[in-house]
Amino acid sequence: MLHRAFVEQLELALPVVQAPMAGISTADMVVAASNAGFLGSLGAGMMSPEEIEISIHQIKSETTSAFNVNLFIIDHLPHYQLDPQDILFLRDVYEKLELDFILPHQYAPSFQEQFEVLLHVKPPVASFTFGILTQEQVSKLHAQGILVCGTATTSAEARAWVDIGADAVCAQGIEAGGHRGSFLSDGENGIGLLPLVREIVKDLSIPVIAAGGIMDGEGIVAAVSLGAEAVQMGTAFLGCSDAVLAPAYRKVLAQHLPAESTVLTNVFSGRLARGICNQFIKEYGSSQPFPYPVQNALTQALRKKAARDGNAENMSLWAGQGLRLIRDNSFKEMAHILQNEICATVEKVNAALSVPMQCGRSGL
Repeated sequence: MLHRAFVEQLELALPVVQAPMAGISTADMVVAASNAGFLGSLGAGMMSPEEIEISIHQIKSETTSAFNVNLFIIDHLPHYQLDPQDILFLRDVYEKLELDFILPHQYAPSFQEQFEVLLHVKPPVASFTFGILTQEQVSKLHAQGILVCGTATTSAEARAWVDIGADAVCAQGIEAGGHRGSFLSDGENGIGLLPLVREIVKDLSIPVIAAGGIMDGEGIVAAVSLGAEAVQMGTAFLGCSDAVLAPAYRKVLAQHLPAESTVLTNVFSGRLARGICNQFIKEYGSSQPFPYPVQNALTQALRKKAARDGNAENMSLWAGQGLRLIRDNSFKEMAHILQNEICATVEKVNAALSVPMQCGRSGL
């Protein structure tokens, strides 16, 4: 079990998890993150079992550091029937983009088959989102020496992970970019990271990883001071040269847009996710999407074409509310910068707290 030694047990140089951003975090990116001192994470939710196995073998061959593999706990809906009338708006979108509308042969990989790969290839850490494992599944992972981390957007979800034996929980605040990890609620009425972390830390004894809006050393210190063992950072790494992004995506991020440029939307995938508002969201955001992963599969071809064409207005530009603070360093450079920022912030806080508190004079 992790208990109070998450960073020490995984021998991380920094208390930072590189967020498992599906579609962005490749094996090369995970290796770069782990070698820099972070916990690199492979966003494997939409990868086939074969792709996951190949990626894990590559990561193991290129780093001796710990890393994480993240899966989506979903029903891949193999028998979902589409009503022709309900997909008219998507057909219209495809037609405007001069793209053939072809129904996918499957909406997503089988979670059970992906899970079996983890048991076989044994990554050091496995994290999960969109749902919750069974106690039996957690026991199987533990039997293979795999630490288990579950995503929670409420304290109830965090307690559910504790009840089935998870080693840590990732508390995802409403500020976080990408998909909401909710599974006991729809995730729409989200909680900010500060109250979420404090509530979970007060309730639970297992390590808490804070995720949402953390972009620098100051944010790391703030989260740890709230009781988190570590932080998870995704948007903060999007500007890094190690992240493989479409040029149009990177160009938008380079504008250093303010927090209010991001919105929660389910129009791209069928699940709520935070990203930069663009024309597609404005035009089709009020449409009733199909459930995840059906909607995600149906919009995939148009999003890929938009990326190829350099058209950011039809791409899912996932980003959290801290996007204005994105930096364009490598992972290795980021590690040094964050370490220096952490040290400087700790010194600043210590200096501030060393001033005698004059509570009596203020009437407190």
